[in-house]
Amino acid sequence: MAGVSIEERRLADRYVLGDRIGHGGMGQVWRGTDLVLGREVAVKTIDLTRVPDESAAARFEREARVTAGMSHPNVVTVHDSGVEGDTAYLVMELLPGPSLAEHLADGPLPIEEVIEVGRQVASALEAAHARGLVHRDIKPANIAYAADGRVRVLDFGITQLADTTGSHSLTATHTVMGTAEYLAPEQALGGRVDGRADLYALGCVLYALLVGGPPFRGASAVATMMMHANDPVPEVRSSRPDTPGWLADLVTSLLAKDPDGRPAGARAVVQALTAHRAPVVAPTVAMSPAPSAVLPPVTPPAPPVTDPARRGSSWPLVVIALVAVVALALLGWQVLAQNADPRVTPSTTPSVATSAPPTTAAPETPSPEPTPTPTPTPTPTPTPSTSASPDPAQGVTDGVAALNSAVRVLQRDGTLDQKAAKSLDDGLGKITKALRGGDAQKVASETTSFVADYDKGVQDGSISPEASAALDPLVADLTAAVGSYAP
Repeated sequence: MAGVSIEERRLADRYVLGDRIGHGGMGQVWRGTDLVLGREVAVKTIDLTRVPDESAAARFEREARVTAGMSHPNVVTVHDSGVEGDTAYLVMELLPGPSLAEHLADGPLPIEEVIEVGRQVASALEAAHARGLVHRDIKPANIAYAADGRVRVLDFGITQLADTTGSHSLTATHTVMGTAEYLAPEQALGGRVDGRADLYALGCVLYALLVGGPPFRGASAVATMMMHANDPVPEVRSSRPDTPGWLADLVTSLLAKDPDGRPAGARAVVQALTAHRAPVVAPTVAMSPAPSAVLPPVTPPAPPVTDPARRGSSWPLVVIALVAVVALALLGWQVLAQNADPRVTPSTTPSVATSAPPTTAAPETPSPEPTPTPTPTPTPTPTPSTSASPDPAQGVTDGVAALNSAVRVLQRDGTLDQKAAKSLDDGLGKITKALRGGDAQKVASETTSFVADYDKGVQDGSISPEASAALDPLVADLTAAVGSYAP
């Protein structure tokens, strides 16, 4: 490690380096200790002697500052950066979870998990591209699970500042940087790239998560890059038949050779994946103890996809159990309603003999006169909703109402601070306004923004773990309802 004594294994007289926990073409990652704050961190060191440019150190520091300015729940937090001798370094949060590359070693991921991981990565790219940052090396090894259950995108430290003025950045034009299996054709050929190259890489990642490996893999890195540039895009469903058609089409569009043929931006990918997120199986029991992950559940009815250890096929048993619970609850409600007040006829009981005398009557003797008007149904029907509303918009309305109610209760109890509660109320108000206008796309867009703000609040601590444990299932219900309303 040039410029730093191996014996000291220390940077800036503050960060003590321990074991190496990763390495790549642009540097190495170390488990470290911040002596000032007394916390464990991850430190990435980059040997600037390998970058053939005298101004590399200054430009690295500039780009690192821009990266450190990002605050997003799906981007790894950068605490510090600097240059010491010929070594540039980034100090980041230490992620305990496995990377997607390690997770993928066990085989392809469940469809719902692929959708959720893709949504989170696309959300990170949307935030980065809005700041002019192009990642250039999106791959499973640069996506890892964090302690809160979300995935984080790593390695924004070697990004290119998208520059329409033509000035160079650390990763300049004609410098091929990245991993061959996940390189966009224009990047593989050494051309200037923009955010659309990241979308291509995301397509490669989604393909790998669905199939078990990247779409192109040649005998060498050069051969692989030429395959990206020239070979037709492989059909996802030929290797993973259970892939939904819309998801296969999305992957194919992301892997378009021509950047103009790809989705318009990361936001479009976020919206597509959000609209098709799997619905929660049993929203009536949403207040059951929430899993430790803070993401909405995405694999019905298994735990959230953000729990990297969960796989298996036990969900049918869970479905049966949930159906049994709901059925028993309904039966119990009917019995209680009948016993509580004999004057009230439960609306779920057909009124087939309301005009019959209380004594046993011969059912074979029909009335000789024509049947008068049908037996009137009581107008005020105190029936609890036990099944999905036939009106998709009503599901969204109910989801917003449940969240509004929970926010008020949590704020009243002091579990949720006033500023966070107002932010959540504002977001829910925008969803309601879009719903009243009948604009399904606007409802989906406002919901995406609401979920992003909610995730940010959980990440920065303005929404406490106790509050998120209560709100997570309700947020999941809302996103599922919006998915049905705005497919």
